[in-house]
Amino acid sequence: MNKSDRGFEERYSACFTDFALKTATGLLIGSMFGGFFLRGYKRWPMYIGGGLGFGMAYSNCENSLNSFLLSKEPRPCVIK
Repeated sequence: MNKSDRGFEERYSACFTDFALKTATGLLIGSMFGGFFLRGYKRWPMYIGGGLGFGMAYSNCENSLNSFLLSKEPRPCVIK
């Protein structure tokens, strides 16, 4: 299945997986950076790494959902 053939529900559920993976990876890299390079366990690199991972996942999700929604034919709003 091509990435552009996925429906809205599949893209939306893929966003949650992307959030979890990128946030966890950011937290892990941040904690390793704080533990190895800053001589002691510091928490601020872990928080920054988690925030960067969360922001990247949010941006990817937003782009994926917007590209799907903008590719659809617009329908007029009818007030009954």
